[in-house]
Amino acid sequence: METNEMTPEQSLQVISDAIAKSRKDFEKHAGTPMTFWGSIVLLFSITVWILLMLTGNPVWNFLWFGIPVIGYPLTSILLKGKCKEGGESFISKTLGQIWAAYGIFAMVLSAVFAFIAPQFTGYTITVLLGFAAAMTGFVLKNCWITAGGFITGLGCTIALFFSQNEFVPLYFSAASILNLIVPGIMMNRRAK
Repeated sequence: METNEMTPEQSLQVISDAIAKSRKDFEKHAGTPMTFWGSIVLLFSITVWILLMLTGNPVWNFLWFGIPVIGYPLTSILLKGKCKEGGESFISKTLGQIWAAYGIFAMVLSAVFAFIAPQFTGYTITVLLGFAAAMTGFVLKNCWITAGGFITGLGCTIALFFSQNEFVPLYFSAASILNLIVPGIMMNRRAK
């Protein structure tokens, strides 16, 4: 009688191959949602910046809370079936958890800072965005996304210290292009 037991090396190879396939499958389908969310963030960033510049009233910063309010329903309507083709994999679950954590931290800290220290909101959310993007790049083994995350989290945050708060939306615009739109377009091109 023959047994099909694998050696530890064979088991590790099977696991490595499964994770690599999961990563490749995720990248095939992630470009459109990344580009979509990047476009939503870009649209809100430009809108907030224009309204701040025209009125000088910081109340327009509450529009940032519209990103998930508009983004999630539109995602389920416009991207139905494009985000999770082929079922949920280890990579898609991991990245979903990273971005869910970002969303929770960003929303809670924005709400708290809106009342106690509004000047710190931009710095904090930019660092968190850069961190989430860098983690995404590490998980996907994508140097572009990782570098974009570090540029956003460190570079934009340092630049914010030397500029005025009304320029925060412009940094978010740049971050959405750097971390979501460009990598999403690159993934879509590679998938074709």
